[in-house]
Amino acid sequence: MDSITKDQHAKIENDFFSSKHEWTWDEKLSTSSIKLSDNNLNVTFHPVYSTGTAVVKGNKLLEKGRHHYWEISMITHIYGTDVMVGVGTANAELHNASERFCALLGQDRESWGFSYKGYLQHDGKTCKYGTTFGQDDLVGIHLDTWTGTLQFFINRKPLGVAFTKLNNIILYPLISSTMAQCVMKLTYSCSISVSLQTTCLTVLSPWQKAYLSKKFPGLHYLIQNIFADILQKSIGNSQCLNTSNIHVNNSTYINRL
Repeated sequence: MDSITKDQHAKIENDFFSSKHEWTWDEKLSTSSIKLSDNNLNVTFHPVYSTGTAVVKGNKLLEKGRHHYWEISMITHIYGTDVMVGVGTANAELHNASERFCALLGQDRESWGFSYKGYLQHDGKTCKYGTTFGQDDLVGIHLDTWTGTLQFFINRKPLGVAFTKLNNIILYPLISSTMAQCVMKLTYSCSISVSLQTTCLTVLSPWQKAYLSKKFPGLHYLIQNIFADILQKSIGNSQCLNTSNIHVNNSTYINRL
């Protein structure tokens, strides 16, 4: 392997120690149906009562060539027509359902959503995906912009690849809710570059991580990073059979049509 300079090493290390919150929710979408607080990390949907579906968008796009991971804590009890997490393009429609109760994310080709009821949606098509989520659950989202895959986690447990063929699409994080006084908190929003180092993280066993961390203290920043856990789970739980479908637990899920 080619050696790297001290400056290159510092850049890589800084990448892994990047801010816990690289992005927050977009305050420009803070309207009467949405209230942001705690430095735009907390979202309260429909603070008084609900008349339809509200959506919040991240304030930064998810850059290409990186692994992106973010987590959303469900603070309140969840009920109603739908509460969803996912991603969308700059063309995703965010304002046409303010007076309609609907599953907004994934209604068209510009967004991809995962419902609290345990199903996926894209381009108006739905399918069963995994378990449901509710109050006190931590919903994680991993977007690999290199391979173009999107996967969801519940309490750090991977549910398998949900969507594919997203590698040539500029995306933003999205959440939506029809429920009154629904509160969510963004607890993580971080990313790392796609590289040989990050690829190696997917095959290291816990024993190997502990050994390398003790034997080579300079690698501690890499091995103890959240992606050392997330990437390994992502690889271990996805079963890609061909380029047009992803199968997880013997069920076919949705790709970019």
